[in-house]
Amino acid sequence: MARRTPPGETFDPLRTPPRVLLANFYPFAPGEVALPRWSRSNLFLPCTGGRGTVQVGTRRFALRTGQVLHVPWATPLQYEADSRDPFVVIGVHLAYTGWNDRHAPVTHHAYRGVELVDRPAEAPPCVQPFEGPFVLDVPAGSPLLERAAAVATAFEGRARAEGDPDREARLRAAALAFLVEFRACRARAAGAGSPAQAGLVRELISYLELAYATRLTRGDLARRAGVSESTLAAAFRAATGKAPIDYLIDLRLDHARRLLSTGRQRVGEIARAVGIADAYYFSKLFKRRVGVAPLAYRKRLRL
Repeated sequence: MARRTPPGETFDPLRTPPRVLLANFYPFAPGEVALPRWSRSNLFLPCTGGRGTVQVGTRRFALRTGQVLHVPWATPLQYEADSRDPFVVIGVHLAYTGWNDRHAPVTHHAYRGVELVDRPAEAPPCVQPFEGPFVLDVPAGSPLLERAAAVATAFEGRARAEGDPDREARLRAAALAFLVEFRACRARAAGAGSPAQAGLVRELISYLELAYATRLTRGDLARRAGVSESTLAAAFRAATGKAPIDYLIDLRLDHARRLLSTGRQRVGEIARAVGIADAYYFSKLFKRRVGVAPLAYRKRLRL
């Protein structure tokens, strides 16, 4: 029977090397939607390329290259890859000695027609090592994505390591190195402001990734975050180095560059598609920020 953490005891996932239940690479096809699924583990989803969304319970998180989504124990999931630039994710499922008996079977489910709810499908047997679902931006220079890839490579290579008495220890060591770096990255992100404000900024960024084409003002963003405009601006600058509106503009122009490079839409159509109604203003803004006008950018790509 799994040991439950006594009341008042803090669960530290680094005390015991985690058991890797599943670790794999998954390149999504354009526009692919995966069925709702969950597993009895903490799930980490590092994104090594492209973009898409992951629905965790009733919440949707945008995920792009260089980010990691954490999903707590047994929470229903649904994945949807971007139709033009589908993401590649590494799934790392970890469990701990205090959570699962070493010999107990652990099942991974995928069902049709499952209603995604904003709560775990089952209660974890002890305190969660990380609180709730959240997206973590991997800092420049961090080896976190490489550590995740090492876990998946070691897990997928188990069949070739038959007869190696140390293969499980090496797999757990790779998972432990990943966890250590994940905690370090999260501490650095939280150090940019209070933990509450860091979480607020992460949630707002996830919202902007999905709603960039919507007409939004500073007031709209502050009301959504539930803080004043000045508080939001300070928290956002501490976490990203940008004001919220500047971040939104950069996000819109990133999408505009993709549309210019992959499609044949007119400039005005692209402007409206990314949330800028005035094509003339869009062209000026694009040239000021990117360095060339939209049509010149497209022409340069096709030379």
